[in-house]
Amino acid sequence: MKKNIFFTLIIFVFLLAGCSKNSKDNKETVVFNLGSDYNTLDPHLFTEMIAVQVDSSIYEGLLRLDEKGNYTGGVAKSFKENGNKLIFKLRDNAKWSNGQKIVANDFVFAFKRVLNPKVAAQFSEMLFPIKNAEKYYNGKVGADALGVKAIDDETLEIELEYPTAYFKYILTLPISVPLNQKFYESRENKYAVKLDDFLFNGPYKITKLQEEEILLEKNEDYWNAKNIKIPKIKYVISKDFRVVDDLIKNKEIDMSRVEPYSLSKYKKNKVLDTYFNGRVWYLDFNLSNKYLKNSKLRKAISIVIDRKKYVNEIKKDGSIVAKSIISNEISGYSKKYRESYPDKDYFKDNDIKTAKKLYLEALKELGVNRLRLRLLSGNSDPEVKEIQFIQEELRTKLGLETDISTVPFKERLSKTRSGDYDTVLNTWSPKYDDALSYLDRWKKDDNLNMNVWSKAKYNALVTEISKIPSSKERDKKINEAERILIDENVISPLYFSVENHYRNPKIKDVVRRSVTGIADFTYAHF
Repeated sequence: MKKNIFFTLIIFVFLLAGCSKNSKDNKETVVFNLGSDYNTLDPHLFTEMIAVQVDSSIYEGLLRLDEKGNYTGGVAKSFKENGNKLIFKLRDNAKWSNGQKIVANDFVFAFKRVLNPKVAAQFSEMLFPIKNAEKYYNGKVGADALGVKAIDDETLEIELEYPTAYFKYILTLPISVPLNQKFYESRENKYAVKLDDFLFNGPYKITKLQEEEILLEKNEDYWNAKNIKIPKIKYVISKDFRVVDDLIKNKEIDMSRVEPYSLSKYKKNKVLDTYFNGRVWYLDFNLSNKYLKNSKLRKAISIVIDRKKYVNEIKKDGSIVAKSIISNEISGYSKKYRESYPDKDYFKDNDIKTAKKLYLEALKELGVNRLRLRLLSGNSDPEVKEIQFIQEELRTKLGLETDISTVPFKERLSKTRSGDYDTVLNTWSPKYDDALSYLDRWKKDDNLNMNVWSKAKYNALVTEISKIPSSKERDKKINEAERILIDENVISPLYFSVENHYRNPKIKDVVRRSVTGIADFTYAHF
């Protein structure tokens, strides 16, 4: 009898130990809902900011941002500027996750890969400020002419074509992380696809890779591993935000973007992180459409919309009215570009009288009595509500009839790129902290619609801005370019969005990067 009791006690102790271990594992892991899919985790080939969240956890470039948003060393322990040259000294203890030392040539090889047109990196132009980068991309010079040199294993030199106000910010993004040549060439087309085809150099490494779940564990080979306090991050993908609310309620998710359904509850419980992400939402006009070539029609559509009602009654999430393209999150010469060039008087919205007058003039000029246009948007709950609101604004205030088409994100993207739309509810998010990250969106050297708006002048301005160092003169040119887009109704800005994120209150000091939306766990802890 005593023997049976003894064995029962032993089993009970083991069970308690197992429960304790599972409880500890759960407390050590941050479960982070990405909210949508990514196309690739190849840091040089990212196409959406969701991938940047993961990539920023597992890779690191020359520089990073500290908790206050200032530049600090990443792989580089120091750097100095000498005219158009940036010279970086790499850390002695910067290693890959296989224990190999990171050397200057890892950056040279990586930059050449990003700029190789055969690789087709979507954001390769981020590296165009480098001397001969654009020429190399366009096949006009060889790779050896690129202004990136490994002076020795610990010293990297980057020469720029001209002073570039935002280039150091680019060096904090995944597009500029290093790449081990030998490892890459042993995989090439398979690089960063399956778990064995990754090589990490950031604070974390992937230990489990599934379609809708990525488990990260602290990378002990990371140069700053001793200061990384969160041992594990589990990235999951749950797209239905009503389901997300239930997962949060059941304590299955620690961090996630949330939609307005339960915002008041999260605010009351003080578990909501709210920040502006720089993303602008706007109506994108198909300027190849024979009707929308008419500027009066575009302006009538734009100014008739009641943006205050839009954000207060439809969005209801803290978004703010936009009458410009560039968010006030963007630094200018004076650190806040928008403060120097406020946008509240760019145009008057909900101006029904003026809008009707312009609409009737447009119909007369177009030689028609009535119009019917197609409205395209995504099919998420918020987007459907928004496009229906816009439809009603146009119908009741202008008498303009529209047909709505709501489609999944990828289909909306495809239709927009192919020109299969009249007007689309579109969005653009800056990829780095500079106005050019917006203005480049509308700079196209395709000779289309040159007579519809001042495209040639705009293109020339944006090119000029890219070559001017940070200054009052540069900000003035930025405003000139921005005003062309607004005054000529190339698009119709609607609102600047916010990100509302639930965060488990036990997780402290996660740093939010407002421009990219990245959650940085470098300083985080339980």
